[in-house]
Amino acid sequence: MIVDRDRVKSKFAEYTAHYDIEDTKVRLKVEHTYRVADLAEKIARSLDLDEGDVDIAWLLGMLHDIGRFEQLRRFNTFIDSKSINHAKLSADLLFGSQCPEDMSDEEDSSSGDGYSISIRDFIDSDEEDSVIEKAIRLHNVFILPSDLSERELLFCNLLRDADKIDILKVNCDIPREEIYDKPVSVIVKESISPLVYEDAISCRNVDRKNVVTVVDSLVTQISFVYGLVFPESYRLTADQGYLDKLLDFKSENRDTNEKMLEIRNAVKKYITNSCAASV
Repeated sequence: MIVDRDRVKSKFAEYTAHYDIEDTKVRLKVEHTYRVADLAEKIARSLDLDEGDVDIAWLLGMLHDIGRFEQLRRFNTFIDSKSINHAKLSADLLFGSQCPEDMSDEEDSSSGDGYSISIRDFIDSDEEDSVIEKAIRLHNVFILPSDLSERELLFCNLLRDADKIDILKVNCDIPREEIYDKPVSVIVKESISPLVYEDAISCRNVDRKNVVTVVDSLVTQISFVYGLVFPESYRLTADQGYLDKLLDFKSENRDTNEKMLEIRNAVKKYITNSCAASV
């Protein structure tokens, strides 16, 4: 399937124009979208995928967070646990569910003043709908389901890697008080929860149900490196340097600083071993 990228960009711009682009959070997600699309394309090319599949990878990056704008409009937050599962909302908006999961009966899948979006606004062919929907719907799950086809798994992993890589950048470039709605003066005093710490030093993705503090969220994002699948994803992460910046987080809480040092050591060792194994 060949994607008309100009059409996709035009429709995405038309859709996001219904939201306040001057809002830091809206602008953050617009910029994040384009970067994830670019990263997904780079990873796809590193795998020598054909041009049609490279286009699908890029398209997934462009569409994966389309529900974030409605999430922000309705709930004024990007925190799923306080609002709605943004990945499911993105898939529901694109693929026509009139009662997306986690939404009240009063809500429908239209945005703004009745403005709606559909996958057909971006592409005419439905031949890859199943792959596209699953990749978008599952891009934020803790563990992917075991019944995915080989092709579904490929694109799910590809999108998840690209998204994780850029989330590291977002958490370095955007003020944390803007992302988490909490003053920095509070964040730098927070602790790392025991279960979050255990996951991180054990080289496991942090289970988000155990996240309590903003610092827990930062550790969760650091732990994304444990879930990266493709060698190019590790290379891109290293080249960008944002993981190192997150690992250098400085707290006014002594226990947090000590735990961050242990997490830093675990991450560095894991990356070294993973890169050596991929050669």
